Amino acid sequence: MAPRFTWLAFVTTSVTTSGAMKCPGSPSWVHASAQVEAMADGTCQDVIEEIQARVAGNEDGSWHDPHNGGQYSLLQEDALYLDIKRVTGNKRFTDKLTFTFSDFPGAKPACGIHACSESQVFSLKDFSTNYCNVRNLYCGKEDGCVPVKHNLSVSEVKLTPSRFAGTDKDACIVKNAEVEISMLRQSPALLGATVDDTLACISSCPLDDSTLQPSPLCVLESCTSSLAKCLFSSSCRDGVMCEMKCTEPLAKTEEAVHFAGLMECMRVHCPGFPPKKSCAALHCSVEAASCAVHSKCRHTLECADKCVPDKYTAALTATDLPMPQEAVVKTSMLRQSP
Repeated sequence: MAPRFTWLAFVTTSVTTSGAMKCPGSPSWVHASAQVEAMADGTCQDVIEEIQARVAGNEDGSWHDPHNGGQYSLLQEDALYLDIKRVTGNKRFTDKLTFTFSDFPGAKPACGIHACSESQVFSLKDFSTNYCNVRNLYCGKEDGCVPVKHNLSVSEVKLTPSRFAGTDKDACIVKNAEVEISMLRQSPALLGATVDDTLACISSCPLDDSTLQPSPLCVLESCTSSLAKCLFSSSCRDGVMCEMKCTEPLAKTEEAVHFAGLMECMRVHCPGFPPKKSCAALHCSVEAASCAVHSKCRHTLECADKCVPDKYTAALTATDLPMPQEAVVKTSMLRQSP
């Protein structure tokens, strides 16, 4: 006789194929995230009502986020779809969440949950924050949570965190909201001279010609330690975020290639931090001249130099040098081309 599958086994198998995982996206080229696939006993209407009730309660003060006192808000809702934002209790970090739901009707109805949380700022090791962002909106009394309308019973089928992000259930309920972050801020290992280390490491990674962002794979493989330290240094974090805002308007434009070409020349020929002006003048004068004659490229360089001057000063200085003959010929050819 063929084995009989229970409804739970069937819907648990189906949760990964019914519906689809949707993520809110992030403007940060390196950020932590977590995807959760789960099954809840009951209808999706019950699940959605409970999530909405916790968000509303969080906004009016009747429900408290147990993970460091964050603040949730509803961004968008549709049938079987929710977009939510969460700001951390210290007001310094913002995450966005997307929930999609799949109903499994029957004698014992169930609801398939696809949830994705992504940090909206530069982040790496998130101490399970993105996972907890999601979990704390559906966890029940048996998990130590406080329901508002429905005490849900949820089984998490699959957890997919980004590299170095966590999925620790015990981290989702924190009695003292600032203890963990406070300890990290006071740690000498994390508060060393992180700015130069981080910028030097990021500078060693090639830029994408279109997006003007360092290769995420290179950053994650080579700069993990310095990035983790940078997260807890305001001067380092603010410098990196400022730099990203400078390059964003130039990204995916025709002039992006000139900026990327200059940065690639500096990376290859003038390694080390900060790069030397003499090296830039000797090896990257052609690329610097190409950037200088394109106003958007030069403006981006000037903007980034104000954010992290040690990284861009040499390249910017090179743009002020007399245009070498090779660059004159190259520029003339570009202007004559149709």
